[in-house]
Amino acid sequence: MRLWSRGLGTTELKMDFRYYKITKDPDNNNVLVSVTITDPVNWEFRITMGPEDTPGFMKIFFNFCVIELAIKNAYRYVAYLFNRKKYSEASGEDIEERVNTAYEQMMRRSRPVRS
Repeated sequence: MRLWSRGLGTTELKMDFRYYKITKDPDNNNVLVSVTITDPVNWEFRITMGPEDTPGFMKIFFNFCVIELAIKNAYRYVAYLFNRKKYSEASGEDIEERVNTAYEQMMRRSRPVRS
């Protein structure tokens, strides 16, 4: 997957969902996705998905283009299943801990107040 935004300028981030760690937040019904992007930057990030995100995800997943992409490339999922241990080891068992630590450090910072 490639990610671009205006704030990144000409930089595109390359992400591979096979290296992500997905867990359920024990305090609520949210799903946490933890990952480190290493190309072209070294970023740790966390995505929090809540119940209110369900309609948007369904809109994406039930789109004809996405369904077609999934069907044409289903064999890649089978290959992933046979190699998933390799991806788990490469992402590191401590990825969730590293991302949570970075998140807590950033969220404790005070933001400058605009006048």
